[in-house]
Amino acid sequence: MGISGYLERNHLLFGPMPSPKKEIVKKAVWWMKRDFRITDNECLFHAVKDAESVLPFFCWEYDVLNEGDYSSFHLQAQWEGLTGICQSLRSRGIESRVVSGEIVEQLDLLFKLFPFDVLYSHQETGNLVTFQRDQNVQKWCRERDVKWVEMNPSSVMRGGDADRRRLKLRQADYRKQEPLPIPLLSRVVPLVPGIGSQPPSWKEVTSFVPKFKGQPLNPSLTSVNEKSAHATLTSFLHERGIGYSGGISSPNTAFIHGSRLSSHLAWGTISLRTVFAHLDQRRLEVKDCQDRSHWLRSLRAFESRLFWRDHFIQRLEAFPVMEKKPLNSAYADLKYEDDPEILNAWVHGQTGYPIVDACMRCLQDNGFLNFRMRAMVVSFACYGLHLSWRTIHEPLARLFHDYEPGIHLSQLQMQAGVIGFNTIRVYSPTKQFLDHDPNGVFVHRWVKELRGRTTAEIANADEIPLDGYTPKVINLKDRAKEMKSRVFAIRKSANGKKITGDVLKKHGSRRSTAVRKKKTKKNTEVQMTLFKTL
Repeated sequence: MGISGYLERNHLLFGPMPSPKKEIVKKAVWWMKRDFRITDNECLFHAVKDAESVLPFFCWEYDVLNEGDYSSFHLQAQWEGLTGICQSLRSRGIESRVVSGEIVEQLDLLFKLFPFDVLYSHQETGNLVTFQRDQNVQKWCRERDVKWVEMNPSSVMRGGDADRRRLKLRQADYRKQEPLPIPLLSRVVPLVPGIGSQPPSWKEVTSFVPKFKGQPLNPSLTSVNEKSAHATLTSFLHERGIGYSGGISSPNTAFIHGSRLSSHLAWGTISLRTVFAHLDQRRLEVKDCQDRSHWLRSLRAFESRLFWRDHFIQRLEAFPVMEKKPLNSAYADLKYEDDPEILNAWVHGQTGYPIVDACMRCLQDNGFLNFRMRAMVVSFACYGLHLSWRTIHEPLARLFHDYEPGIHLSQLQMQAGVIGFNTIRVYSPTKQFLDHDPNGVFVHRWVKELRGRTTAEIANADEIPLDGYTPKVINLKDRAKEMKSRVFAIRKSANGKKITGDVLKKHGSRRSTAVRKKKTKKNTEVQMTLFKTL
């Protein structure tokens, strides 16, 4: 048996590596996609275990880069993640191949240089472009007699719905399994010279498509690499996380007490299984702490959101056209105005509602916002501005550094009220400001026009215009009432009830009978405003 090194709580340990299979694959390609880590990486682990020669491969795909939901925030995240993993592999003697273009063409070219037997990649639940891309790759693999092995980095079930996923989880929950060790990379046969290639510089990667040309690096964004991911997890579980419960509703304290792992999970610099393993270990450690009750309450709240994460991604897996159609077809023809000027005002934080504008300007700067504020800006857009969830999908996705399509689309439709069985919530910006930014710290930071204004003036800005600040673009109370009546008309209709029942059965959560008896309302799923901000 060989020896393998792996990271556990940031230390390099050693343990026995499983005996190799009898049939050794000669050549394998690990297609990295959004999978930038060597710790607990099933693709890398099994490729190294089963193959004599392994080539880590990444393609900057022009179709993905040009898609409307992809922004410079995402480009920077992928570039940092890719650069980090390539450096980590190279320090261990493994060369990577990084190219740009159309994925099938690049696989064809690679196959001529390096005729491989197996293609490893993680199972991705993405937008329609990546969905079609994966179908094209599957066809290419069949034609070349290449075995494509997709490893599942979560509890999301390929092709399944919520019911099938629940059945699978009763048998085994991937998230609670022991993280895999880092394989012994030195046993891999070196590549023939000329196949490997290094990641491009930032200047080079921004020249791939016109929309990114000349784009500078944004120092305000979270650094996306494996080292940063583990440091963030450690600081959260041992320092910042004590304030998670009760500290993530405010846009001020959420930057500190939130885990800030959402970008790392979205871009694959840490695995969900690793987070659960460290969470379980920390739960044992805090039992002897003086602040035991505070820690345990916060860790439970954090774990709850980790579990819900895959539930929302499963919806997109089961309904791949979710970016175009509502999960509940009864709401397919719900009318919106979709005024482009109003959309532009919302995106750039010029609506005349201070807390809303502060949130949007914060996103423009650093790509992060806590879950409650994300829910509020979507509710405000759909119910107040009468912008469709479809219309705001791409502009908002571009602003989320931690963009995860399945969570993003599920939450958009949930906050818009078009899922059908969730509680309809229309957030009052004034109430959110007074409850979660009572001293005006957040608004003063992001809306510079209001820095000299009192909290009372800010709270009443939608009623009493302030010099130098944008007047309100709509009357929220009247507009929200109008949109709610449209949504409720569909919800109460016979057709709406019938379709909603089917959607709830297929895509809803399940709760115990004891819990259900406490509820007076029927067909009510727990309202989660996860929005990727774990």
